[in-house]
Amino acid sequence: MFIYVDESGSFVPAAKSDSWCVVAGYAVPEVARRRVEQSLNLLKRGLGRVFQDEVKLKDLSEAQLKRFLGELGKFEATLFISAIDLGHQDPKVVLAHQKRQVESVRANRPNMLYEEGRASIDDLSGRLERLSPQLYTQMVAQIDLLDQVYRTTTLYYAQRLPATLSSFKWRMDEKNSARPLFEQTLTHMAPGLIQAKSLRDPGIFVEGFDYSHFEKRFRTAPEDIPTYLQEAVGHPIKSAVNLGAVLRDSKFVRSHDVPGVQVADLLASAWRRLLRGEFDDNDGIAHLLGRLTVQRQKPNPPIHLLLLGEERLAEGSAYRAALIARSSARAMLRKR
Repeated sequence: MFIYVDESGSFVPAAKSDSWCVVAGYAVPEVARRRVEQSLNLLKRGLGRVFQDEVKLKDLSEAQLKRFLGELGKFEATLFISAIDLGHQDPKVVLAHQKRQVESVRANRPNMLYEEGRASIDDLSGRLERLSPQLYTQMVAQIDLLDQVYRTTTLYYAQRLPATLSSFKWRMDEKNSARPLFEQTLTHMAPGLIQAKSLRDPGIFVEGFDYSHFEKRFRTAPEDIPTYLQEAVGHPIKSAVNLGAVLRDSKFVRSHDVPGVQVADLLASAWRRLLRGEFDDNDGIAHLLGRLTVQRQKPNPPIHLLLLGEERLAEGSAYRAALIARSSARAMLRKR
């Protein structure tokens, strides 16, 4: 499958609430990719554009957006969202979160038996430390997105399209070429951070679901699991997923060249506007966007609303949008 990733918002500190920034991941099985691209092309033609043109949310009327979302809702592609309200993020808390993350990476240095491994830890922690608070916050949101895509697609598609789990092709909007530090840090950090989270909170694999295509490519045999991971868990690990392999085919691309990234851009922008309560028919858009998402365990909404400090409940238009999306999201478990 292809996973197209784009974001909406600047991720800079804000003085007022509802300053949402959003990262969207649109997972498209190969069998649905042509139909997704055809829907984008029809949208462009309706706007008097040619296929090579990019369209932004500001170019669409609400009615046009609703029709487009309705079309996407017919496909077996799924939408994932990580969003953060920068109006509720204390810059000092962000810096403290970044410092703790750097320290947690460096804590793995003694586990490295070889100098090459220790040098890799030093390089990685240095890159992470040099990120600006803005790029660090964006990186946290993107890694959270990659983690939820990996966890949810394996469970969702093992019941519906098992063969689509034989490959993960991540295509992320590069935005501009002046941010190699961020892009390289994200590429290097994602497997390790997602792995660390998996040790604390293992992913769900259900007996009877068809993981055969996934396991051929991404399952690690017990004898190949590093000793330090076994020690970190505190008990023998019978099997594990090679997250490096899951994320290996990751590329930062120009959205102009990849229609799927253009769709992810529209969806990220739509979710950002929705959370801010800026549509005339906010409830109607929430219902249509929710239809593209997958249910999470109750009472959680199908999107991730992040906070780097103390937890607080979403409120206002964001809370209502999340509730409506939860009611229209696709069932995780397929009816037999």
